[in-house]
Amino acid sequence: MRRELALAGALALAIGLPLVGCNGTSAEGGSAADGTSASESQSADFDAVEAYWGQWRGSVATTETTIYGNAGGTEPMLDVNLGQDGSCTVEPLEAHADLPSDEGTWEGTESEVTLHLSGGDIVLTVVDQVTLEGNAADFGIADFDTIQFDFYG
Repeated sequence: MRRELALAGALALAIGLPLVGCNGTSAEGGSAADGTSASESQSADFDAVEAYWGQWRGSVATTETTIYGNAGGTEPMLDVNLGQDGSCTVEPLEAHADLPSDEGTWEGTESEVTLHLSGGDIVLTVVDQVTLEGNAADFGIADFDTIQFDFYG
């Protein structure tokens, strides 16, 4: 009985420790004294260029019927190049040269990247650190709802 009680206490302590921070801070990283949360302090330090500059390959999800049933995959369509200087280009891949190319500038936040192109603004949603998602029609791609961009280099 004594051993079970000690084990239960150790487990409760181990489970409870991540919830208590050091020096008056919560587990989310904010300070109880200054009232800030982790997301607020991270927002001030966020660098869009560091997070997003580079080449992003845009693909659409495809589905086809085979003799075995439905098969799915992706079809690469275009590249979006986000420059460190704030410039951007949209370049269709050779197989989809009929899609429009464009250039302009870009800006980003923790939740979205906005392309300011000659044809108008396009907003891409940040899915994770290496994935963006947008409206396929904004890039002249018909018959698809979304286009997913994966960091390509």
